[in-house]
Amino acid sequence: MSEQISGTHGPAEDDAIKRQDRSELQAHGEEWPEPESESEDGADTAWAPEGRFAGTPHGEDWEAIELRSDLARHLDRAAFPATRAHLLETLEAHQAEQPLLDLVSSLPGGATFASLGELLRALGLPVEERPA
Repeated sequence: MSEQISGTHGPAEDDAIKRQDRSELQAHGEEWPEPESESEDGADTAWAPEGRFAGTPHGEDWEAIELRSDLARHLDRAAFPATRAHLLETLEAHQAEQPLLDLVSSLPGGATFASLGELLRALGLPVEERPA
């Protein structure tokens, strides 16, 4: 094992710094609760707030957001204005998956959509509102 050498001071100063760090850790270690211990009021000690990885935030429909994102990826601005038939042709040309084709197929045949926003509203999908 090689010895680490400091460029700003010698080994004696390194040892003094290590001793100082150890004594500070020991002094504060008695003040800090252990992660497994309970506080005086009986509540569990929490080192950090619980994450929200497993749950879905209220108000967010991730399936609808995913559909909206997929539609936007396959339908650029040049695709509009468009009828249902034109949208289906464009989606097929961009090799969109069947759920998107089925969703657009459910639209009325004679309607024309001026933008992706209009299409999303007609499909009942949420439209992202950006703050002004």
